[in-house]
Amino acid sequence: MEESTTTNWASELLTLWHKLLDGGWVSFAVYLLIAFVITRIVKHVFLRYMRTHKHTHPAVRFLAKLINSIIWVLALVQALRAVGVDLVSILGAAGVAGIAIGFASQTALSNLISGFFLISESSFKIGDYVRVDTLEGTVESINLLSIYLRQPDHSLIRIPCETLIKNPVVNMTNDKIRRCDLDVGVDYSSDLAHVRQVIERVVTEQPGLFVDDKHSTTIQFSCFGDSSLNLHIGAWCQTQEYHAVRYAFATALLHAFVEENISIPFPIRDVRLPKGR
Repeated sequence: MEESTTTNWASELLTLWHKLLDGGWVSFAVYLLIAFVITRIVKHVFLRYMRTHKHTHPAVRFLAKLINSIIWVLALVQALRAVGVDLVSILGAAGVAGIAIGFASQTALSNLISGFFLISESSFKIGDYVRVDTLEGTVESINLLSIYLRQPDHSLIRIPCETLIKNPVVNMTNDKIRRCDLDVGVDYSSDLAHVRQVIERVVTEQPGLFVDDKHSTTIQFSCFGDSSLNLHIGAWCQTQEYHAVRYAFATALLHAFVEENISIPFPIRDVRLPKGR
C-alpha cells in the first residue's frame, strides 16, 4: 500500500514537472534565477571597486544600476517568451498607452534628462555641502530624478534635478579652503587706518585663519551707512573648520574693537507721542 502511494506521488510529481517543462515555466524560473545571480555579482563587483578605490562618483553608481536594469529586462523578455507570451502585442498596447502616459509624465522626463546632465557634469558629489536657492545641506544621494540634501537640522529634503539645472547651485565644500567673510560697521569718528591695523592683527593671531601669497586678507570699504562706516572683511580658513573659525574670528574681532576703543554704532530710535493722548 505504501509503495503504491509513493509511486502515485512520484508519478504526479513527474507529470507536474513535464507540464511545467512543456509550458516553459521551468525556463521562466531559470532565466529569473540567472538574472538574480548575475545582478548580485555585478553589485558585489561595483561595491568592492568603490571601497578599494574610495570612488563615490555618481556615474559609477548609475552604471551599476543601468547594467542591473538591462540584465533584468533581457531576462524578463526571455522568460516571457519561454511561457509563450506575445511580446509584440504587449509592446503594441504599451505604445498606445505610452502616448497618453507621456503627456502626463513630462515633468518626470525633464527631471530624468536633467539628472543625466548633473551626473555627467559632476559639479558636486555625495558629502558636499551645497546651496540651491534658499535651501542648503549636505548631499546624501544623487539619483536620476532628484537629489537628497540633509539639512543642518537633520531633516531630509528632496530636490528635483530640473530645479538644479534651472537654478544656480553653490558648492561650498568643493575646495579644501574657504573664505571666512564678515561685515562690520564702525563709528564715523573712527580712524580707518587704525581699524585696518586692528583687523589685520586679529587675523594674524587667530589660529584657524591663514595668509599666504595666493590667499591674502580682504578688507574693503562697503558704503556710508546710516550710522556707520561699513567694511567687508574676508580671511581664509580650512573648509571643514569654517563655522567654528568664523565664530571665533567674530568674537576676537569684537573683543579687539572694545580694547582699542573702536565703537560699533547701532541705530537709536526716539519714539515721541503727542501730548494729551
